[in-house]
Amino acid sequence: MAINYNSIAEKTMKIIQGYGFQVKMFDSSNGKSVADPSEARYFYVEDPNLMVHLQDDSEEIKLHLGETTDIDDERISRLIKTMRTIARTNMIDFDIRTFGKHIEPKNYAYEIEKNKEQTMSDVFNEGLSPLSGSSRTSRQTLENVKLIVKHRNPVNEEQRGSRSRNISAIFIENADGERFKYPHKHLNGARAMARHVAHGGVPSDMVGEAIVEHSTNLSKLKEFMNVVNKQGLVNESNRSIVANVKQKMESIKESIKRIQGTKGYTSFVESLALNEAGNEKMVCKDCGDEQHKPTTDCKHDCDDESGSHWVKKSELSEEALGEYVSKFTKSTFEESLKDILPLVHRVNEEESENNRAVQTQRVASIIESETNTISFRQKSVEAVEVGAVKKTDEEVLPESKLETMAQQFNDLAETVDVDTTEDTRRKNKGHDRAAQLSSFLNNFATSMRNDPQSLDEQDVKLAGQLLKLSKQTVEHVEENTTLDEKFDAMLGEAFAGFDIPV
Repeated sequence: MAINYNSIAEKTMKIIQGYGFQVKMFDSSNGKSVADPSEARYFYVEDPNLMVHLQDDSEEIKLHLGETTDIDDERISRLIKTMRTIARTNMIDFDIRTFGKHIEPKNYAYEIEKNKEQTMSDVFNEGLSPLSGSSRTSRQTLENVKLIVKHRNPVNEEQRGSRSRNISAIFIENADGERFKYPHKHLNGARAMARHVAHGGVPSDMVGEAIVEHSTNLSKLKEFMNVVNKQGLVNESNRSIVANVKQKMESIKESIKRIQGTKGYTSFVESLALNEAGNEKMVCKDCGDEQHKPTTDCKHDCDDESGSHWVKKSELSEEALGEYVSKFTKSTFEESLKDILPLVHRVNEEESENNRAVQTQRVASIIESETNTISFRQKSVEAVEVGAVKKTDEEVLPESKLETMAQQFNDLAETVDVDTTEDTRRKNKGHDRAAQLSSFLNNFATSMRNDPQSLDEQDVKLAGQLLKLSKQTVEHVEENTTLDEKFDAMLGEAFAGFDIPV
């Protein structure tokens, strides 16, 4: 007989409230607060401090008591007996524990994350058997395909995950006994290839090569990040590139995991077919104009009818290569990075474009979060005179003044820093968030130069907030005029000519 946890959850809520306790309810998928008791799996009481957890997978009711909760209290004692009766009635286990600290809902976040990871793992590894084998060889099967993993060191069965480490080579064997060596020691990549072979594919076809390319790119980007971190090469001029590289690495890992499942594999093949149909952007190498297909129509009215002046946007020119080298040069340039830079360039272009769609939302969350402290290093950034940049109905904003304003935001992009209490080492999260702000400010400056009328109202407000933060260290302000008042007046009048509410 199936256990109805929704019904148990409703009874649990009524019992807790029946003893006069104020209860908060949370689900088990995201840890979000819920109003419907049937959806709840965590029932939290602040006073007396306790948590009731209905655990579906282990068929168990857990009652956890905080350090100040008296187990001999009459209401607590009766609650324990009642919950034990419910567990016995539904033929599930009951566990009670007392903790030496005050219990908070956040203490259970790790369980929720663990459940989510397990669920995603089941989806990704659909049909894959567990890794097993001898001390030097592990095997995994998917339908009629075998995955054979060779290890450098003997496998320690008592150590969790040991069969996925110390890999010297990975082979994929199809139903006919043909064996292919996967070119990388990348277990998830090999699993994705096994899924492809199980669907009748081979490593040398279009899909197989795309899977290998994922593993190749991930390996190169890992090498890039290892050098950057080891040499301490992250700085103001390149941190947005580094953030894009890290973001791309996570995207590749997620994509490879999804390919391991049937639905994810099908979706990958479909998207690959669409991309193969051809929609890659081309760029005029003379003027930078972009097109989805090569044409002779561009800003410079190029007369090359053959279209040879069009190149793929992701291709790295010698000039652009020199810029990347300068961005990642400390005292000497790490030559091992040179072969990886074309990939870094392509990743940076792709992620920068992808980020623009959600950039405003991300920047807003960084500014609003209480865990972040935004600051700007000392640099002379003079405010533009309001009277000089405001335009009348018949006047056009002088390009020199527009350029000055845009340069102001470029300067802020170079000097912005973020400290966050969420950092655990080397301020990695602070660097990433500073890179997001820096990219936003540079994009804002570019839009201001090219098409100020297109500036979004929310972007203007966020740029204004960052500009205001940068002015907070200014010591000399006009008498009887607060810094905020002066800024608000300056920003409002400066953008009045663009017909944008500030």
